[in-house]
Amino acid sequence: MVFRNVQGILTVFSVVLLFTFFIQPFPAAACSCARPPDPLTAKDQSAAVFTGKVLQVNERTDWLRWLPFWDKPERGGFDVIFEVQSTWKGVDQTQVQIVTSGLGGACGIPFQPGQEYLVYASYWELNELETNICTRTAIKSDAGKDLLALGPGAMPISSANLVWNDYVFTGTVVIISVGILFYLFWFQTKRRR
Repeated sequence: MVFRNVQGILTVFSVVLLFTFFIQPFPAAACSCARPPDPLTAKDQSAAVFTGKVLQVNERTDWLRWLPFWDKPERGGFDVIFEVQSTWKGVDQTQVQIVTSGLGGACGIPFQPGQEYLVYASYWELNELETNICTRTAIKSDAGKDLLALGPGAMPISSANLVWNDYVFTGTVVIISVGILFYLFWFQTKRRR
């Protein structure tokens, strides 16, 4: 009886050991940052510095890669729309869109709608303002040292409305697609007559 249990355990162990040879490791991505510079140096090195309230966070989709004429590199992450409260550099509109990478190993910041932030952003890959956890970007209530060093900011002077609704975009695409399909169907039936 004991021999059968040992034989069963050894059989299961052998099968598990055999299958471990076929398991492929997943590459790990880690976010590694140097210590950010002091607030004034970070301001000089950034393209935009402002405080703002998050109005909308939209996950980026990679559907553009399916278009045959799209030659820009695809990029995941999040588009974040801010209502600008004060600005020190690079932003003069009441709303601005910032891109942040995916979370985890991609160094993205988990922006929350309704939360206020001090944002340090730069132009990187796709000529869009971007920020990540390696910058001095922080929740506004935790950025007292930075706000003191930066001094009073200016109010935005240009009005902008960047908030958009996913349903409007999706509805527009569906209406255009149905229109094209209807036209093609009508053209084919007329051609057969």
